Amino acid sequence: MTTGALVGLLVTVGIVTFLYRYAMIGLFAGRRLPGWLHALCRHIAPASFAALTAGELFIHGGEVVLSLMAPKPWAALVATLVAWRTGSVLATIGVGMAALYCFKWLL
Repeated sequence: MTTGALVGLLVTVGIVTFLYRYAMIGLFAGRRLPGWLHALCRHIAPASFAALTAGELFIHGGEVVLSLMAPKPWAALVATLVAWRTGSVLATIGVGMAALYCFKWLL
């Protein structure tokens, strides 16, 4: 691929991404969302977070590893319980990191 073609592709992708995101803001900025769409939007952040973390928790060396001896899923479970019980981001991060190091040492 030539440099000109690459630059053209990057500009095109940038414009399409901008238009897609601006269309959502421009179309819905002054309007109320329907109830069903508003209810669906509440699930976007948890679903995105789950998608981002699942790869880090269960993929090692390019392959999916589901093992009881893997420390990351156990630490994530501990951190999830702390987040659920306390609602504190700092406590969740601190306990989750401590749990990860403990599980790495134990397992």
